[in-house]
Parts: sequence; structure tokens; C-alpha cells
Amino acid sequence: MWGPVVTRLQQNDWERLVDRVQRGELTVDQANVEKVRMMRVQLVTNRLPASVRRALREAVKRGELAHMRKDGHKPEAFYHPDFEHLAHADRAAYERSVIRALVSASGVFVRPFEDE
Repeated sequence: MWGPVVTRLQQNDWERLVDRVQRGELTVDQANVEKVRMMRVQLVTNRLPASVRRALREAVKRGELAHMRKDGHKPEAFYHPDFEHLAHADRAAYERSVIRALVSASGVFVRPFEDE
């Protein structure tokens, strides 16, 4: 199975964003939105600061980003609107990893997932 296309921001992209913020070309909120667009998919598995969440939600309203709510073990996701398929794949992969961890911790034996 294929993993996520970009699991985190590449170093040169990160440095470019930081430089643009320092030069005043982007606000911190704009940089957070641009970061998600560069990464294509950002899974939210931990709490987000309120200011970041607000910036991402406003970008969703403007159509710059798209959003999926948390669903069971699938995490919340913000993503580039052109990459919805990657968001679905990343959320499903995360859900499988959570289920594997839960099953492993419980000591229960189950059949592997069909797609492996």
C-alpha cells in the first residue's frame, strides 16, 4: 500500500515560508494555510492552537482549503481541495494504524487488513 505523499513539510519549503513571514510577505496565519496547501493533507491528531484552527477554518470558507471532520478513529483533516483522494487515503491509513495498535495492546489475534 502507498503511504502519504508528503508526511511533513520539506526543509526548503519550511525555510521559504519562514523567510516570507520574516520579510513581511505573509502573516503567520497565511503561512499556516500555505503550509497545509504545500503538504496537500494535514491530519489533526492533536489539539490545534485556536489561532491556527481559526486561520484554517477561514481558508476553508474562502475555498483555499477543504476540511473533513473526525469520524471514529479517522482524524480531522485539512487539505488542498485538489487532493481529496489523498486526504481519504491518509485518514484510512491512520485509522488502520490506530486499530493495529489497539489490537496489539489487547493481545487479540485478528486477520490482517484486506489491502495488505
